[in-house]
Amino acid sequence: MALDVAVSDVSAGEAESEFVRFFRSYRSKAFHYALQTLGNVDDALDVTQEAFLRLHRHWRRRDPARPFAPWLYSIVRNLAIDLLRKRAARRECNHEDGPPLLASPAASPEVAARRSELAARLWREIRRLPEPQREALLLRDWHGLSYAEIADITGSTVAAVNSRIHDARVRLRERLRRYL
Repeated sequence: MALDVAVSDVSAGEAESEFVRFFRSYRSKAFHYALQTLGNVDDALDVTQEAFLRLHRHWRRRDPARPFAPWLYSIVRNLAIDLLRKRAARRECNHEDGPPLLASPAASPEVAARRSELAARLWREIRRLPEPQREALLLRDWHGLSYAEIADITGSTVAAVNSRIHDARVRLRERLRRYL
């Protein structure tokens, strides 16, 4: 009987350690995804916290054969959508909330200013994309998820994800052509 308790304690400890590693690896990514979806830092923090609480609560029931990241992104996405529905109004985030286009340390102030301006324009144009295109593009290019993972998260097909990302990139290229 004591052996069963010791084995389950070790298993619980290993699961907890695995969750902590996952949390450390994905907390920033989950927060940025929530921020990109919600456009508000406080809301993004709340959604991220709730997502990890839910993940922790159900961690022992996960399927270890499936990747954890799409599971997390699905939870964040659903919580963000719920919050947006409750608020019934979408807030937009500032360009500073997007990924910066960094100049090299040796870049002149003019180059740094141009890159900052380009980053602001890019994020304005990303926010103007239709929601399905914006979501697919950000999950692919900013969060590095595969088309299959994005399809799983959004409840769509890989072909639909492919089309959304392609259409988003074409729109961005057209809108930013004169700046590039």
